[in-house]
Amino acid sequence: MHPGDIVFQRHTCACPRGYLTGHVITNVAVNPPSPLLPGQSLSLICDTESDRKPQIYWLNPQGVRINTNQPTTATGQHNGQWTCVVKESDGKENKATVSVTVVDLSPAPLRPQFTSKSSPLTIPCSFPNHISWVQINATGIRGGKWTFVPKQGSSLISTEPQTLFSLSLEDPPAWKAVQKRGLTPAPDLKKGKLSLTRNRGSEDDNGTYTCTLNFRNGVTLERTVHVQVLQIISSPGTELISGQQLNLTCGTGSPLPSDLQLKWVPPEHSSLPLLSASDPHPAHIIIPEVGTGDSGKWRCELWQRDTKPCLTSAVITLKIEPRLSVWMLVIISSVTVIVVLLLLILVFVLCRRRQRKMTHLRHRLCQCKNPKPKGFYRT
Repeated sequence: MHPGDIVFQRHTCACPRGYLTGHVITNVAVNPPSPLLPGQSLSLICDTESDRKPQIYWLNPQGVRINTNQPTTATGQHNGQWTCVVKESDGKENKATVSVTVVDLSPAPLRPQFTSKSSPLTIPCSFPNHISWVQINATGIRGGKWTFVPKQGSSLISTEPQTLFSLSLEDPPAWKAVQKRGLTPAPDLKKGKLSLTRNRGSEDDNGTYTCTLNFRNGVTLERTVHVQVLQIISSPGTELISGQQLNLTCGTGSPLPSDLQLKWVPPEHSSLPLLSASDPHPAHIIIPEVGTGDSGKWRCELWQRDTKPCLTSAVITLKIEPRLSVWMLVIISSVTVIVVLLLLILVFVLCRRRQRKMTHLRHRLCQCKNPKPKGFYRT
């Protein structure tokens, strides 16, 4: 037997009738044999050898008692070890176990995945560690893909589903890029890791990502992940002059759940006023008059209450120029007036010089030794 080989489990116990002192479990089995896909019918068989009808029940992998022996629809919750319990009238119990393997993807995250332009992004999709690629192949996998639907109002023109990667089942299996958009698939699909990653988030990452796997008989496994991008917006911009009003807004473009909060980390010498005790984690802050101490990196962190570390953080860099003083304005105005006057004087001098040259030239052209009065003369 090799690691990952499929084992059709059927356990049989038998002994001579003369030695039977209670209900003997003669057979426990799974029908159909593992591995199964979610949605398939699952039956657990527990046979005993006795003249009397015993009390039989099952303990599921979570240890919860199940009293029915009727077929059920397989789900990921059925994966694991099941225990058949045969209870005697005197309270004694006989037990036998059987393993059920359900090939299903790990649950999708309950909340969106948060990222920013200064934080990495992971879009999770994977099989549990106990599921091998041999078992996945045994269930009849036919293909798969990653698709993306941009959030409405994003900078992307189309909000139609876009195929990012398609699954190639060659050996070794791999994702083939259709539209990468800067995303990188997990390196080894045979380990059941189907996730996508990016070193730094982008504003265009806002949207819904779906990991889809197709199997025989039309069975489909899907996991959907929502991604939100944390951003800081500065008004009137990132370059200001001391004394201007500064408005900073931090958010994802969607209302935050009540268990999430924002935390501002300003530059060391910032003039940020004390935050209100009623709202210590505001999404919007106002500084009536910024100073040069407000220059530098402002960071907005997104936290889940009472947990560490922060989910993501966004950074913006502000440049605050010093405000001009009254004396500097006087000096600049004086220099400007002087330069204008010098230009006017220069223009006046050049015009006078040109005028003198023209007068002198006309005088030379009209000078004669014996001038005659104007009129007509006989030649």
